[in-house]
Amino acid sequence: MPDDWTQVDPRLGRLSEPISTLPLIINAPIRRGRHLVRSFQKSNMLLNFVTGPTSSDKTGVIIEEARGRFLKDRKSLVVCPSIDACDEFQIRFSSRFPGLPLEVYHSKRERTDSSSPIRIAVERALLDETPGSGRVVVICHATLLNLPPDLNLHDWHCFIDETLDAFHPTELNLHDSHQSITTHLRTVEDRTPYARLVSDNDTALISIVENRNRDALREIIKGVAERITNPYYKSYTLGENYRKLIERNGKRQRLNCISVLLPNVVEKFGGVTVFSARFEESLHYHLWEQEGVTWRQDVELTNRLRFVHHAGYDKTKIYWGLDRNYSKAFRNGNMDWYNNFIASAEKVIGPRQHIQLENNDIKNTSVLSKSKNGEIIPGRSHGLNKYRDIDHAIIVPAMNYAPVAGRFLAERYGFDRDRQVISFTCHNIYQAISRTSMRDGDMSRERIWVVPSKAHAEWLAQIFEGSSCISLALNQPSAGNIGRPGLFACDKDRKNHSKKIARHKARQIDEFIDRIGVNMVENVAFFHDSDVDDSSLYNQHHFVANYRSSWFSDLYKKDGKVICKKENEYINWLKRESNKSYPKKSDVPLVSPAFYNPLWVGKGKRGKRNIVLASGLMLDFDDSELLPEQLAEIFRDLQMVTYSTHSNSLTNIRYRAYFPTTRPMLIQEYMAIIQVIIQTVEDAGYQRKTKGPAKPNGSGSASENNRFSVGGNLRNHGIDMSKIGPYSLFHLPCRSPSGQSFFNHHSGPGRAPLDVNKWLLSLPPIEEPDPPTVSYNSCVDEVRALSDHQRRELEEAMGEWFLVGTLPGEGNDAMWILYQRLRDLHLPIELMWDQLRLAASSANTPSDRHKQVNHLMNDMVKYRARI
Repeated sequence: MPDDWTQVDPRLGRLSEPISTLPLIINAPIRRGRHLVRSFQKSNMLLNFVTGPTSSDKTGVIIEEARGRFLKDRKSLVVCPSIDACDEFQIRFSSRFPGLPLEVYHSKRERTDSSSPIRIAVERALLDETPGSGRVVVICHATLLNLPPDLNLHDWHCFIDETLDAFHPTELNLHDSHQSITTHLRTVEDRTPYARLVSDNDTALISIVENRNRDALREIIKGVAERITNPYYKSYTLGENYRKLIERNGKRQRLNCISVLLPNVVEKFGGVTVFSARFEESLHYHLWEQEGVTWRQDVELTNRLRFVHHAGYDKTKIYWGLDRNYSKAFRNGNMDWYNNFIASAEKVIGPRQHIQLENNDIKNTSVLSKSKNGEIIPGRSHGLNKYRDIDHAIIVPAMNYAPVAGRFLAERYGFDRDRQVISFTCHNIYQAISRTSMRDGDMSRERIWVVPSKAHAEWLAQIFEGSSCISLALNQPSAGNIGRPGLFACDKDRKNHSKKIARHKARQIDEFIDRIGVNMVENVAFFHDSDVDDSSLYNQHHFVANYRSSWFSDLYKKDGKVICKKENEYINWLKRESNKSYPKKSDVPLVSPAFYNPLWVGKGKRGKRNIVLASGLMLDFDDSELLPEQLAEIFRDLQMVTYSTHSNSLTNIRYRAYFPTTRPMLIQEYMAIIQVIIQTVEDAGYQRKTKGPAKPNGSGSASENNRFSVGGNLRNHGIDMSKIGPYSLFHLPCRSPSGQSFFNHHSGPGRAPLDVNKWLLSLPPIEEPDPPTVSYNSCVDEVRALSDHQRRELEEAMGEWFLVGTLPGEGNDAMWILYQRLRDLHLPIELMWDQLRLAASSANTPSDRHKQVNHLMNDMVKYRARI
């Protein structure tokens, strides 16, 4: 550790004066939590270890050594990895030496004084100075880490069964609530990317640890607070990330706390010996060696082991499924492959009894958990013997350190990724497999073990001499991190292309901003998910650029919440939603492409007349013969998302399609583009669902026998024609109860969001006579008072009305568009009345349009009176 550590301001980690200029505190006692201890210095300890294969009877050696010390009136503390291991140690010890007293302490054992914590009971037992007698006390690893450092235990020898958890990385999403713990912390930097996290308020942190009121948030941060106040740990964080978290700089900020267990946890004992399989490969061995411990193998105790390597496993077969690195991210992204892997594993084991181990997040819900012949074992199964009647095993945990933790080990302690995989993943698989009948040393029995990847299988095969590695011959998913093919000659061209697209989008968005009033944005109810605080999107430009959809908790809600995210963040959010499960379809939340004016005072807040704009295009496909991949092929130049719905099944393909757009749209623009998309699908050989008797296909049929069929020889595209407007509601992606779920993001090379302006310009022009000249005679003075911009926009709006609004079937929507445009120009009320009445008089159904104008204007008059 560097000698020139510097003092920093609380929480922000800013440098102030060097510690060398402050009063000397290196050896001064400081208070940490419950204990008064000295500041940490690198250890200079000599510790013993015994390493040997699993089932080589290391526990038996501990029992013999503890018994020998007892007969010589010496004291032994045996530290087991779990409560179950403590109980098994007692059974073995008492069966071998029934007359010798053994004291076992853990939270599930009855005590005469059950009111005090187990830690207090152990302290009293260890401080019992009864003269002239030996002692053997058994506790758990966790209890050892809670003993106060000022105990005088120099007449005790500590036997540690299995490695201690010396490394505790934690990553918490506390973007909005980090103050609950960071207020009580400060950072100390040491000229590396990592800063020390130390307590600035022990009382507050201990209160979090105790959590007497069972507060849910405190329960989440309890572990971090406990390790920071524990004198046996030192904790680190990424200095720059921590500063951003405190200053709310950026999105998805997380609290990283990386804690390392220090050797001073055992410095109070007269002697220490660690018993563990392949100990020199472990993180415990390496970290403590880096902290100044000198390890010495106890040769005399090692020679007492039954054997020193595994041999004779010619009848053992180790099956594997994946030919590359296996992780939880890979598993979650390839659940179909994983389920096929588990099915293949169960097939090779057949009806035989076996042990099984998966990650905690799926071990009770996965396909493997439903196995009738499998017995789930604990994640930390070290030392357990109760499964030794079982020969076979399916051990498939996904265990990898998070990227921040992995880099910390490599950069700070020189423990690279390959060594991390061995010490963390391979050792846990090895320990789990060693719970089986291999512990009895019967080499005549056939054994089948299944592990996730080829690397795991080959590592085990090196340990178990004679065993064979066999592939399950599964189709390997395409590598997810190889990246898509490069589209540009150099990085400069790629950046220039991205800037060009960004400028293009910005121009289209700028043309739309005037339609959003500041008061609208100020009254919007934003939707928040667990990762992002969207309330910072406060101005009009940000709102228009990032508006994605309106969110409704159920079909009957009228007041929705607005989702504002960047496009890629919105798609990633949809993908996360696709992993959720709901009992009923009615429980699934919905989204609408439309943004509804939050200040609307008229009837029907979620109605068509209250739509300000729409972003992105959505279509609903029911009972479709057009598969998502085929739809993506029809629109091969468009970026799109397709996802299954709650009702999707093999016999009834039901899904949604979402097309990102370069800018928001008015209702009329939205409907025009949707119609073109539907027409393109139909031109590709698909049709709307039809009802009725058989009808001829026409002379273009490929076969005369196919001339007559229901609906002709065209396939059904399944587009729900009742949900083609921006005001429609669409259920969010989720898992289908049928098990047939998918989420596809079609964003490969050559695909881009739908360019709204380009598509509108490509629509065929409407052949109509020149519109009549617009007269403003009734409000001449008000017209003259208008600015040039208002006058020009007014003429353009009225001209558009006479081109479109006077056509049959177009009047209702066109009148609403005209009303919006005149309203956004902030025209005088009388002038708006006059122009809208003029438009209504020229409509195809004047009486209906005059009623519509009266309704719209009366609502606006009420609204202006309110503000």
